[in-house]
Amino acid sequence: MQNIYISLDEAREEIKERWNDVELKKKIEEELGDKFMIAFKDSPRGITFRQICSPDNGFTFFYQSSRYVGVEPLVIEYFDDIFTHLNEEKKGLGRLRVILNNEEKAVVDIMNFHENEKKKLGECVIKSGKRLVEFHKNLFDISGYQVDFVENSKWFHNIGRASDYYYYFLLHFIAHGILFETFFDEGGSVEDAFTKEVISPALEKIEAEFGVKPLIVRSYPKHQDNEEGFYWWSYPPSVNKHIVEYANDGNIAPKIIKILK
Repeated sequence: MQNIYISLDEAREEIKERWNDVELKKKIEEELGDKFMIAFKDSPRGITFRQICSPDNGFTFFYQSSRYVGVEPLVIEYFDDIFTHLNEEKKGLGRLRVILNNEEKAVVDIMNFHENEKKKLGECVIKSGKRLVEFHKNLFDISGYQVDFVENSKWFHNIGRASDYYYYFLLHFIAHGILFETFFDEGGSVEDAFTKEVISPALEKIEAEFGVKPLIVRSYPKHQDNEEGFYWWSYPPSVNKHIVEYANDGNIAPKIIKILK
């Protein structure tokens, strides 16, 4: 598990070689059968998988990295996943990190977490009454990013549990694409239950069957401190400005936060 990530330069060379390996691609597609995602058919893809995607600085890194590697960026989403405020990534969809005009760091709570608890993410609403999904799609309109989206709930449901679908999901990154993800920090503990029980077995099974590992690039550099962590969650200037104005217009008081070193 400590060697699952590759560099951008390695990914750029490897995806060219594997995409042109007709036999390898055929073998993968036969294994996937009707689970093969059609979005991977015509060209190699760079993938970020988020339940609902938002154009934050983490997304910007993914987008620019995909272009550098030479693959078309694609966002895979999962609106039927269940919202819980105990999951920091899901809570972050409603607690947005912003930089105020005085350069102070703050968070803006655009949704009532208690009222949305245990709802499907696609059914969650923000304080204005708008769907959470629509809010973040509007941020993409402001950002100007040109990227394809696939809402993949049906694909996940057809397979079943995460322990089943991650094997098939990761197979797409043998020869058809590159996944930008961080399952754990290198050099750190691999005690996370999901990583141990779902991701690790899927990766080991794939390498045993096909002799190669999926192409995975870290979605952010390793050993990030709290200041850097805030950066990946916050937004480019135009989107940040919109969120701050949205909060002011909706009488949502940003909460000033202090970043611990």
